[in-house]
Amino acid sequence: MKSRLAFRGHLSLLVLVGALAGMVAAQTPPRSTSAEFETRAELEAQLRIADSQHRTSEAWLLRNRLEKGDFQEGDRIVVMPHTSAAVQKSETLTVRAGKVVQMPQMDDLPLEGVLRSELKDRVEKYLGKYLQDSAARVTPLMRINMMGSVGRPGFFDTSADMLLSDMVMRAGGPTGDADLDKVVIRRGPTIIWDTKDTRTALMDGLSLDRLHLRAGDQIEVGAKRHIQWFNVISLGLGLVTLAVTLIRFR
Repeated sequence: MKSRLAFRGHLSLLVLVGALAGMVAAQTPPRSTSAEFETRAELEAQLRIADSQHRTSEAWLLRNRLEKGDFQEGDRIVVMPHTSAAVQKSETLTVRAGKVVQMPQMDDLPLEGVLRSELKDRVEKYLGKYLQDSAARVTPLMRINMMGSVGRPGFFDTSADMLLSDMVMRAGGPTGDADLDKVVIRRGPTIIWDTKDTRTALMDGLSLDRLHLRAGDQIEVGAKRHIQWFNVISLGLGLVTLAVTLIRFR
């Protein structure tokens, strides 16, 4: 699937061991600096821009996210109620089949169609039916599969506000043969962000949320292309042998 991220600004950053510093302005609508995750209004505005510029792959990701929400079965949510106790106890909840969260002696909390930016309000409204003080700190987590030329490939539970570059570093950073110009992001067998898109995302300092990722998506760091000298030498010897044979039979 071919796609393109459309961000404005001048790219003036250098890649240093996979970690990139700095930010450039985005072409997408401005966000509140206090917002960790993209709001529904921001995503709808991005969808209109993507549709008008015929960026079909990005439009599909945005439309799918707006309709189905951000949460998948198996996602985890850390909830820490605001209490007067000296030690605050957090609760880690798991999204169950049907995209619901279950808590003891409470009704199921449905998350179908809910965005990460909407989760805190949804949880606090839900807790308000049972608790006098429903204020809480809510952190959504998702499981991302890091693949390819990284130090520790595998699955990682992470917050969606983590930067793509930080995600690479969390997986042990790029290995010696890694090529950060060959990073792709897959959803199942489909490439949803190609190497050009991820290069822009790394340099712009984009988060997993800004890339519209969800649980199960795969980030693959490609490797540098190595010349197989044995094959080159074998081919050269073969050509020399052929040339000698042709000369002998002239």
